[in-house]
Amino acid sequence: MAMYQLPDDADRDEVVAEINVTPLTDIFLVLLIVFMVTSTTLTQAGLNVSLPRSRTAPSQAQGVTITAAADGTIMVESQPTTLADMGRLLQTAFARGRERTVTIRGDERVGLGTVVTIMDVARRAGAEKIGVATRPADR
Repeated sequence: MAMYQLPDDADRDEVVAEINVTPLTDIFLVLLIVFMVTSTTLTQAGLNVSLPRSRTAPSQAQGVTITAAADGTIMVESQPTTLADMGRLLQTAFARGRERTVTIRGDERVGLGTVVTIMDVARRAGAEKIGVATRPADR
């Protein structure tokens, strides 16, 4: 009885079924970047607000953003709220480590009394700095 022995080259012809991780990592990094860019855009697009115009250069919103629309809708970040519940939402955001800066994105038709009330509630919730978002004036 003769035993048949495979040549040494036969082992090299086997199919190698391994996943190449490099292209997979590239895809995940691209998806992460797309997600980061779109989530920032979605956070700022909460309500359609016509910001007042200013001749000074607008700065980037920092900390927590409060949006006040002309119809009376108030949002803390992207969460609708009322003036009564706004302080609790701000305290929660500050407790999560958010910067204690509040940026008010108020429609130009929102009354001064509403803006002052928002500022008062924010200050009582622990805000250290309060700013008002504007858009550039036409030249």
